[in-house]
Amino acid sequence: MESRQVAEQIIALIGGKNNISQHWHCITRLRFNLHNNELVNVEKLRDIPWVLGVNFQGNQLQVILGSHVTHVFTELHKIVEPNGSAITDEAPQAETSEPKQNIINTFFDFLSGIFTPILPAIIGTGLLKGLLALFDMSGLIPNGSSEYRILYAISDSAFYFLPILLAFSVARKFKTNEYIAVTLAFILVYPIYQGEPALSFFGINIPNITYNFTVIPIILGVWLLSYINRWVEKIVPASVKIIFVPLLVLIISSIITLSLLAPLGYYIGEYLQQIFSSLFNIAGPVAGFIMGGCLSLLVITGMHYAFFPATFSNFKTLGYDFVLLPISLSSNLAQAGATLAVAIKSKNTKLKSIAYSSSLSAVFGITEPAIYGVTMRLKKPFYAALIGGAVGGGIIGTFAVKTFAFSIPGITALPTYVEAGTDNFMFICLAVIVSFTLAFIITLFLKLDDSGLESNKDNVTTSCENTSPHREMPEKTQTKIALHNNHNKQSTHSLLAPISGKTLPIEQVPDSVFANKIIGDGIAIIPSDNKVYAPTDGTVSMVTPSKHAIGITTSDGLDILIHVGIDTVSLNGEGFTLHVNEKDSVKSGDLLIEFDIENITKHSLSTITPVLITNFDEFSELQVTKQQDVTSNETTLLTVN
Repeated sequence: MESRQVAEQIIALIGGKNNISQHWHCITRLRFNLHNNELVNVEKLRDIPWVLGVNFQGNQLQVILGSHVTHVFTELHKIVEPNGSAITDEAPQAETSEPKQNIINTFFDFLSGIFTPILPAIIGTGLLKGLLALFDMSGLIPNGSSEYRILYAISDSAFYFLPILLAFSVARKFKTNEYIAVTLAFILVYPIYQGEPALSFFGINIPNITYNFTVIPIILGVWLLSYINRWVEKIVPASVKIIFVPLLVLIISSIITLSLLAPLGYYIGEYLQQIFSSLFNIAGPVAGFIMGGCLSLLVITGMHYAFFPATFSNFKTLGYDFVLLPISLSSNLAQAGATLAVAIKSKNTKLKSIAYSSSLSAVFGITEPAIYGVTMRLKKPFYAALIGGAVGGGIIGTFAVKTFAFSIPGITALPTYVEAGTDNFMFICLAVIVSFTLAFIITLFLKLDDSGLESNKDNVTTSCENTSPHREMPEKTQTKIALHNNHNKQSTHSLLAPISGKTLPIEQVPDSVFANKIIGDGIAIIPSDNKVYAPTDGTVSMVTPSKHAIGITTSDGLDILIHVGIDTVSLNGEGFTLHVNEKDSVKSGDLLIEFDIENITKHSLSTITPVLITNFDEFSELQVTKQQDVTSNETTLLTVN
């Protein structure tokens, strides 16, 4: 399955591109605002390979893709906006009605929409800030050196100019001019207001407040600017709009923001910070326990974004956060522990594969694959993770654990907890170890019912065949399933090497989809020849439009996928010659594909060719050759029982 095909299927199943009002993505999810939510086929969306889960948060559709999200979004955006234009609210062709949201759903949808685009910047700089603490303590880069000062400036930049980052995403949510909005953010952080007595503008008082590191002032300012911009656009003649609209919008919005909205937003942020400080000072263990136990639920609903303003206010006022980020780290490691236990305990081969990779992702702070792909599907492990997160949160609340930089809450964030002369780092390590271990042990002793979780995505070759989302399951696939169901005695099927070259374990393929055996199990070949032959008799069940991958189904129900190169779909068929067509019958040794090795390497792509059994979990045993060098049509590459 390729990113383009997944994107096409998603678009078709959410009502087509004309049903999309807005689209964006976070670390693991595609997020959509749609004109008509009733056009979404949730069940068929969940059947798409790579899709780990589908849910609505308020009026926002979320499609969870895990590590595939960036590539799929890139292809999806090309389809929705083929001219590369900005994301717009395009009216649908079909008669639709905009769904109404309640104020709470609107609020959380807005928060997720403005913070997710800037997360890469603040996570990257935040991690560097944590590493600087280690560099200083180890003496590698001492505090005060020019190297330290330069790295500190890099690490602090995204937070110091946070209003500028937010101005872009807030302007997009309010559908106003991003560049005027960013200019308003520059005005808020301009140094004339720092260290000076209060200013006035024709009798209007301008408080002396520093707005670096703040969140709410720029949100309120751009909200006002969006209304002023629309009002000015209406009253200014078209012939002079280019001159006077930006001038009037900036002057009016700047004065009102500086005198009223920005100070209001600043003090709201300060009060939020004080409320959380008081809560954790009075009842730290209880507050930490409750929040740690609920945080995974908040992440699922998107409500964790409501803590972001207070989190950034903590960094501005206190220099650290002691609520959202530490407890998120504990909660994420609890999900990792529960998921790892499922991987060890489960007898479902497909589920084990998903659980191992999802557990690793959760350790690094990406929990959606673990939650949607494993723990919530089984339910009991999810409860175990909530318990582990609650106990870890209680430890964090008891010892007032602090993080000194914003970073994705995974093990890479641990350096941000280093504080010289304190046990802060020891306490966060204690919390995450307890969370992980407790969730792991509880899950390990639970009785898991995974018998009903035979994935409806197991037949990946079938999914790849359906390059058009509207096509029915091919007749040959139905025949294959029937043959397999009636196949009562064990048989052995050997596959010859389809291409000459050196073998490579599938786990070492530089692509997580293949390496984690998400598509199937098998082996890879580093080609020394440019010809791909049929490894056995069968029927061509799938050919990608870009000609770089081909599927073959044997008479006894074996699904084989040969994928020439990594990311070679980007070549759009350039350098590939196809010698067969879909539904053709082939004999072992028939020429399937010829390809230009030099053209692949010229585009900086890998020629590594995975050869996979995509429905391997339907068979009892899969053996791969131990030979390092294989010859097409001669060497036995795979043996399936």
